[in-house]
Amino acid sequence: MVQGSFEIIFSKGKHLTLVIIILLFLQVESFPQSDGYIVNPVTFSSGLSNEFSPVFYKGGIVFCSDERDNSLASYMDDKNSLFKIFYVMKKGNSGWTQPKLLSREISTTFNDGPATFNGTCDTIYYSRNNSVENSLRNIYDTLNKLGIYSAEFIDGKWVNIRPFKYNDTRYNYSTPSLAPDGKRLYFSSDMPGGYGKMDLYYCQRRADGWDEPVNMGPSVNTRGNENFPFACNFDRLYFASDGLKGFGGKDLFYTQQINGEWINPVHLDSAINSPADDFGIVTDSTFDKGFFSSNRRKTDDIFSFSSPPVQFSGCDTMRENFYCFTLYDEKQQLIDTIRAIYKWDFGNGIIRTGKEVKHCFPGPGRYTVRLTITDELTGDTITNQAEYKVDLENIRQAYVKSLEECVVNRPVSFEGVISDLKGEEITDFYWDLGDGFRPGGPKISTTFTKKGDYIIRLGLLTQKDSLGVVSRICVIKKIVVHNNCHELPLWKGISEDIWDAVNEKGNGGIKLFRTRLYLMDDIPGQQRSRIERSFSSSGNPVLTFDNYGIRSGSYALLDEIAGILTGNPDLKLDLDIHYLKDGLMHKSALLPDIWAQELLVYLKGRDIDADRLHATGFSSFYKPVMPYVSENKMIDGLIDFVFTKK
Repeated sequence: MVQGSFEIIFSKGKHLTLVIIILLFLQVESFPQSDGYIVNPVTFSSGLSNEFSPVFYKGGIVFCSDERDNSLASYMDDKNSLFKIFYVMKKGNSGWTQPKLLSREISTTFNDGPATFNGTCDTIYYSRNNSVENSLRNIYDTLNKLGIYSAEFIDGKWVNIRPFKYNDTRYNYSTPSLAPDGKRLYFSSDMPGGYGKMDLYYCQRRADGWDEPVNMGPSVNTRGNENFPFACNFDRLYFASDGLKGFGGKDLFYTQQINGEWINPVHLDSAINSPADDFGIVTDSTFDKGFFSSNRRKTDDIFSFSSPPVQFSGCDTMRENFYCFTLYDEKQQLIDTIRAIYKWDFGNGIIRTGKEVKHCFPGPGRYTVRLTITDELTGDTITNQAEYKVDLENIRQAYVKSLEECVVNRPVSFEGVISDLKGEEITDFYWDLGDGFRPGGPKISTTFTKKGDYIIRLGLLTQKDSLGVVSRICVIKKIVVHNNCHELPLWKGISEDIWDAVNEKGNGGIKLFRTRLYLMDDIPGQQRSRIERSFSSSGNPVLTFDNYGIRSGSYALLDEIAGILTGNPDLKLDLDIHYLKDGLMHKSALLPDIWAQELLVYLKGRDIDADRLHATGFSSFYKPVMPYVSENKMIDGLIDFVFTKK
């Protein structure tokens, strides 16, 4: 009989090895932040009319302007200009076409804009006055509040104009911004329950529509006005505020949602902010270039900005936090003739015996280890409850969380994790995937197209300290890219606890297989979490075979695998069985292929489409040689379930 135990690997397995913990402190490079942005007014911003709130649209810019358009009936005087939504296209490297009205269908005789678009530019959300009857009275009516409206672009026209679900004619709902994935709509409102005059809110999209507005809270909103949000990638939100400390008037800030919390707003570069009103920003995903509005030239105008690449030097190599030790007693000098039993109590019911034992602590913290020594012959206690105090801390560093090894043409994710950087508030993440540092968020993904070794660098900027100094932190991580899954190292993740379990079973004619579940990086985080939860509640399923095929004890695990495929129809499964004996090709070379095909037959019988399944059996020699558990005991094979997107 071939029997195995089960292990789930969601990112990387870890060898638990004997290490000596040395606390190394992170070296940081400090420098005064300089004005790194080049700012210029755009040519279509006249300096006579007011232009503001640019957004990207079909290779050009959509913005608000009070420039007269004779095709519309409008009520205007020197003190009350009405704003419309205009569109310009890029012409050449630096030129622009003549601005034109975006659409007559969504234009009213009152104020229209600012606007925001979905990713395919066929849905618009925009501000406008709620009452748009052609009446002179409504122009000056302070009760004619702003609301948010949407429309769809169908057959060359904007149609299906609808008010936002939560519009209220008693309050203003304005300056909407749609998140890049379309799942959140940010806006500004003076509805009751806020912290100041105009607060920032967002609504989450559900299958049946938008959830109720959520105030972004006192870490973002002030007693003043927060408005003109712009939702960028990486859960970063840019906005304007006259209630936060800045250079004067409205200034531009950004906040970022990390672990569900909005960080304290970060003031943008002094080349962008000025003593005048600065607001209505839009940028590419890396904040390398973009546009914003300012009245620094007395009228509202649109400016472009761009920045040179940020550089980091002296990047540190990441270090792993391993908390595994070999423990032995130095206090008790026993006579050689005394046969003693050493019992080590690590708490939580973990007991190990032996004059010298290995133990891995679960992480940083303060631990107490108690040792009891008894005479094996008499049972008398020689030493009772000797105590040892163990204090463990994480290494202070930035850390790149990712697979250490991956395969070509499959997305791999990287996450910047801050480990015990006490007192350091991170404001910016920069990633170098081999083509220089580029701004990003705490999480990014990429796809490698060639096999090889790659160096990933993560650079971090911190909030300015009391002297205006920004710290730079940089770490590097090496990852290995393989041509396919079969080249992945097979023996990672066999922990000390598993080895102990194998050791206790003994040989007894049992051939031991390790079984692993791989969820590749193209599977989104929420989907991965659901799969993880389903397996964590399934006990300890095992897979068993004999020379004739699958044994009945395997069905529980196979039903779990089938359940994953049924509940996730967008996934496919590659199943590999590697069968080895003493590091050499086993004489029963056909068995693993037979087992692989029988597994396919079983899964197909659970109504899983054949085109979602692939299985291969291997009887071959892999380096390093199969790991020994003890002198005469070793693991005989490994079974991989590799889930990926179809």
